[in-house]
Amino acid sequence: MAAIYDLDTDRPSTEVWRDLRAVVTRQTPLDAAPPTDAEALTLLVVEDDPDAAASLTELLTEAGHSVVGPFHSAAAAEAAAALHSIDAALLDINLSGEMTGVELAKVLTGRWDVRVIFISGDVAAAARNADMAEALVLKPYNGAQILEAVARLGRSA
Repeated sequence: MAAIYDLDTDRPSTEVWRDLRAVVTRQTPLDAAPPTDAEALTLLVVEDDPDAAASLTELLTEAGHSVVGPFHSAAAAEAAAALHSIDAALLDINLSGEMTGVELAKVLTGRWDVRVIFISGDVAAAARNADMAEALVLKPYNGAQILEAVARLGRSA
């Protein structure tokens, strides 16, 4: 199963299992239906793919959430987090700037106690850093998966 998620299987089985478990337990189910009673949240969107960022912003806004962003760099998102009350952040793990989504997650959780959802196609990086996020949505994702992950945050608040 680890190979399905492109995890390195040439290491001790305990390490492989730890990473696989992190991915599986934090990932939104593929058949998740969009929630109809989700609590409205203020969400920070950090995605360096302009099309994906625009789609996420539109999806979340139409679902009734307030969106701060989207931001293409972690530095701009970090500055925005200082100016807004953020409930949660949707972060691409592999940002193209100087700071990664993982580094940004550390700042957001440590400084402002912001909950994090990682959105990523890099399963290995997501598995290594899964303990920093409350949810993981793997690319390619659909709108229902994003909305379900956000709804789970609302229910756990």
